[in-house]
Amino acid sequence: MQKILIASDHAGFELKQELIPFLRDMGYEVQDYGAHDFDAEDDYPDFVVPLARKISQSGGIEQGIIIGGSGQGEAMQ
Repeated sequence: MQKILIASDHAGFELKQELIPFLRDMGYEVQDYGAHDFDAEDDYPDFVVPLARKISQSGGIEQGIIIGGSGQGEAMQ
């Protein structure tokens, strides 16, 4: 089973919650890096950086989905 890592801040929280069961129904193992609860004051690096590190340490073998508001900051990670 192929694994997908997923993370979002408050701006992408709702979409992430919808994507997880969709991905699982498609046969993927999903590892959720958060946010696990909606918090309008959270900050994307808290969730994106650990996911990016995990992918980097895997040598690019693992794949991830990062969801945010504009995508600008997330793209810099």
